[in-house]
Amino acid sequence: MIQKFKISSEKVRVMIVFLDRVENWECLYEECSAKCCSEGIELTLEDVERISKRHSDFFRIEDTRILLKGKDGRCIFLRDDLKCGIEDIKPVACRLLPFVIHEVRYGDEPFIKLRLVVDCPGVGYGNNVDLGEIERNATVFLHEKQELLMKLREDRNFLKNLFP
Repeated sequence: MIQKFKISSEKVRVMIVFLDRVENWECLYEECSAKCCSEGIELTLEDVERISKRHSDFFRIEDTRILLKGKDGRCIFLRDDLKCGIEDIKPVACRLLPFVIHEVRYGDEPFIKLRLVVDCPGVGYGNNVDLGEIERNATVFLHEKQELLMKLREDRNFLKNLFP
């Protein structure tokens, strides 16, 4: 079932599309070995600013994207006990769980498509999923990514100059 939401803000209206439906979810990271904690998660400039207050050398730049570094295909912040080492400052994309970003498009009305993490053992368990919180985080991601793209249009070397 596809659910669509229109969110308004001072900046721009956005469309959030949930490709999957879920009512309850609990992170059962021990059952799946925290498979969603992988390298390459897209970061926003605000993620980088927030995380860099405590950590360094945790991201790489790939064209117009800032990506989380990893170790052996896993998130660089995943601890040996499979818990998040930056839970209190984790990236916006990580706050979307149990959803992951499937697609993002910009235009008159930007939209983001979210899908459930594939084969997540926690779907159907635990507390109700707070779709309002997921929507807020998806909107934050869209706005922050859109700001980055606008800065890159003005200066193609923006990221290289910002993070030499």
